[in-house]
Amino acid sequence: MAATAQSKVRLPNLLVRNPNFVLLWAAYGISAIGDHLSEMALIHERGGLDRPDVTHIQALLSFGFFLPFVILGPLAGWWADRFSRKWTMVLSDVVRAGVMVGLCYVLINLDDWGWALNDYAIVLPLFLTGMFAAFFSPCRQAILPVLIRDDQLVRANAMISAMGTIGAILSAVIGGKLVDLAIAGHFDIHWNYLLDALTFLFSASLLIFLSLRRSRYVRHARLQGVLTPLRDGFRYVRRHRRTLQLILLGTVFWAAAGVVVSVVPAVVRDVFGGKFSDVGLYRGLIAAGLATGAAVMTLVGPALPLRIGILSGLVGGAAWLFALDAAYVFKLGRLLTGLCLFGIGGAGAALLVTVKATIQRFVPDTHLGRVFGVYDMCVTGAMVATTGAIGLAPIPNLDAYIPVLLGITGIGLALAAWLAWRDYRRSDRYGALLTLLWQTTRFHAAFWMGLKRIGPCTVPREGPVIIAANHTSGADPLLILAASPHRLCGFVVAQEYYHRPLAGWFMRQVDCIPINRANPGKAFLSACLRTLHAGGCLGIFPQGTFVAPDEGEPAAKPGIGVIALRTGATVVPCHISGTTYTRSPFAALFRRHKARVRFGKPIDLSAFHGHERDRDTSQRISELIMTKIWELAPAPEPRAFPIEK
Repeated sequence: MAATAQSKVRLPNLLVRNPNFVLLWAAYGISAIGDHLSEMALIHERGGLDRPDVTHIQALLSFGFFLPFVILGPLAGWWADRFSRKWTMVLSDVVRAGVMVGLCYVLINLDDWGWALNDYAIVLPLFLTGMFAAFFSPCRQAILPVLIRDDQLVRANAMISAMGTIGAILSAVIGGKLVDLAIAGHFDIHWNYLLDALTFLFSASLLIFLSLRRSRYVRHARLQGVLTPLRDGFRYVRRHRRTLQLILLGTVFWAAAGVVVSVVPAVVRDVFGGKFSDVGLYRGLIAAGLATGAAVMTLVGPALPLRIGILSGLVGGAAWLFALDAAYVFKLGRLLTGLCLFGIGGAGAALLVTVKATIQRFVPDTHLGRVFGVYDMCVTGAMVATTGAIGLAPIPNLDAYIPVLLGITGIGLALAAWLAWRDYRRSDRYGALLTLLWQTTRFHAAFWMGLKRIGPCTVPREGPVIIAANHTSGADPLLILAASPHRLCGFVVAQEYYHRPLAGWFMRQVDCIPINRANPGKAFLSACLRTLHAGGCLGIFPQGTFVAPDEGEPAAKPGIGVIALRTGATVVPCHISGTTYTRSPFAALFRRHKARVRFGKPIDLSAFHGHERDRDTSQRISELIMTKIWELAPAPEPRAFPIEK
């Protein structure tokens, strides 16, 4: 999609106040209804739940719908980078509406024409629908980052995922209910297909009103040719390890989804003797789990570290699959079966929202359509492989092997989680427990304390470092730990806190150094020197304590000057603002803040070398460091917010 020059547009802070996002959001949810509304009717056309191999029929339908994504995914991605993404989506919806109207016409006239409908013939309409959905998908995913701000990507993907799954819920429930009404003689089965067509037309009518003039300015050259850009898209994925890993993880989960979706009709029938409407409802529970998981991701996703989102999705998916297997084998009833399907959907939301938002954040717009084309090819290829193996394999009484299918699928997700964990651990500098604590700290600081780092982190990755910061509350050490992604920092902490049970254990994990504030002594200084001489990173608050906002700022103490001169450590100034003052250091960890952390350039102390034993020089260095810290403060932003009475 070649962009033309446009003036920069200020995008709304709230996604629901962004007209372009709301239109895309609603259109996707409505078209999601259309993608699957006809499936229940097609299952009924081929014998429905009375067949002993209904899993075979459901798998065939999924196979037919997703096969075009595999065949056309890269080409559709090229199209999304070459032509208008907006009008491609509109055209896709209109053509899919035409397919549904044509399907209705053919089914009505089958007997007059002397044609017979077999198991494989019902795949064709879903194949045609999937073919144009394959062009819709990369356009939708590639256009989204242009319509919103970068910091809204996780939340936007979660909201779109939730809307799509709500559409899938409605699709399954409405489709199943219409079939039950048709069986009872109250409704013509062919209205399923006409209603399906109307959903696509409604979606297209919304997309027409997308205004790219109210989107972010994007410039890139028009792609020339077809094969060269296609190869470039594959080459980009292969050369960017993070993107390749994310696509592979999404692929594993979609393979598992293919198995789960295929076995739902048989699970509903065998566990509690359900009807068509129950099949729709329980398939809808997977979508409800996806919607709920996506809703949770709108809240926690922007703060959730990548590896936690990935691993929680894989581990959670494996656990719920094993539980579903047990529910089927031991006939544990409706409630547990529904809960397992709901849990699988929730785990999928955590994984897939994280994957898509990360790809959108790091892949440039010039390649985004083709990367999502490759993504669609891989993830739907996995679903096609699993549903194809189930639907096409000539296995008599296939439903008897459902426990084996679910068990193998759960093992596959657990293995993927283990491999992902091993890969993450390969790049970690610290032990597993310490890394987990650090990741949890980052999540807590970003989600609960509202932490945002303004500007880059200037803390060196190697060598002795002192991070010198102003002291505003007891939350300051955690804020610095969370804002420095490449370096774990120990702190100088008051001795009375160091020996408390839980807090002291955490402080010892990150190599904090206790200090007797009334009488620091040589032992404290020696510990600081040892840490820095060993190449460690030490956080120091030159003021020594924090005070209420209405009190005067404490003066800097000379200790940091002494330590900096004697070790030659790099001194990085850090300014903290937006915290909520509370007298208790531990209560501050659980209060809401709007914390902002800014790191400055390392301070040049070369002029003071040779005066390591001079107390006045140490005091001047401390004052210089505090000056550099205050220079980072934003003028209109107060240092702290008092507690409301």
